[in-house]
Amino acid sequence: MADSWTKLLVLRFSSIGDIIQTTSVLNSLKKYFPNCTIEYLTLKKYAPLLLNHPSIDFLHSIEPEAKIKSIKNLIYKREYELVIDLHNSVRSKLIRSKIKTVKSLHVTKPRRNRLLLFLNHQNKFNSNFNQKEWLHQPLKKLFPTDYKASQISLNVSDKEKNEGINLLNANGLKDKKYFTLIPGAAWSQKQWNLEKYIKISKQCFQKYALIPVIIGSKDDVICKKIHQGLLKNSIDLSGKSTIRQSMSIISNSALTIGSDTGFTYASEALSVPTIALLGPTSKETGAGVSLKNSLNVQKNNIWCRPCSQNGSFPCYRQSQHCMDELSIDDVFKNVEKLLD
Repeated sequence: MADSWTKLLVLRFSSIGDIIQTTSVLNSLKKYFPNCTIEYLTLKKYAPLLLNHPSIDFLHSIEPEAKIKSIKNLIYKREYELVIDLHNSVRSKLIRSKIKTVKSLHVTKPRRNRLLLFLNHQNKFNSNFNQKEWLHQPLKKLFPTDYKASQISLNVSDKEKNEGINLLNANGLKDKKYFTLIPGAAWSQKQWNLEKYIKISKQCFQKYALIPVIIGSKDDVICKKIHQGLLKNSIDLSGKSTIRQSMSIISNSALTIGSDTGFTYASEALSVPTIALLGPTSKETGAGVSLKNSLNVQKNNIWCRPCSQNGSFPCYRQSQHCMDELSIDDVFKNVEKLLD
């Protein structure tokens, strides 16, 4: 373990869920090196996620088309002792190749194990493998031998929380209790059945008087369809709220139910009881929640699961069993575990 570090730069350029997972590393670094300065570099569109994070001393952001030379100059100008690459992408590798005089560490993606899992259904991962531990792997020599990886976290101010309530009230909430529904995903294979989402929302309203507030992107058609199916008993803010507004809405909610997608992990990072619905992805692909007040709902006995890292691979079976076999009862039993 190093005795001290003065200034560190952490790299991660995408996406929402993965950036949220890196906050575990930031929190560990601050825990074991409380006097070091931690700076973070990401894409401008994702930077709002990390605003005012207590483990980040300075947040840098770039446009996707930013020149490597300008990033190289930034790194030399800031005089970092260590660059920690938590992405190991083409961009981050290129950055590391241009700053050889600055020490760097990087994650190593478990491509071989994932290919064996996806193509041959052979699981060579350790039983305790998860995204948090994987991100800490390159930093183990920095920490004490008995270190414990920190949890993920995000920060929403009291002012933002109040603004979130005001936004909801402007859309008809009238200060009622609510839960957050995050049904969309970048790949449709990770989405649960539309009718099941509608039914689980009605059950949450009937038993707990919770209004579903639906969050997603403007392209998440499923959000609009769920809202239509619930008529007046829901609020649809898909495509209508910024990253910070979505975070503030989640932070005030009694519960979140969502797909394996970024804002579901934002809910967990904000310490809101969270249920993640996992189908084609699993902990070996970096999916799943892990905090005590968060639960995964999944079918573990599906031989073809997981089939890809991010759910992008089309299902080759007549029915997508990993999602189709998740019943309303499976989900609602977990709702009751968190709320009763």
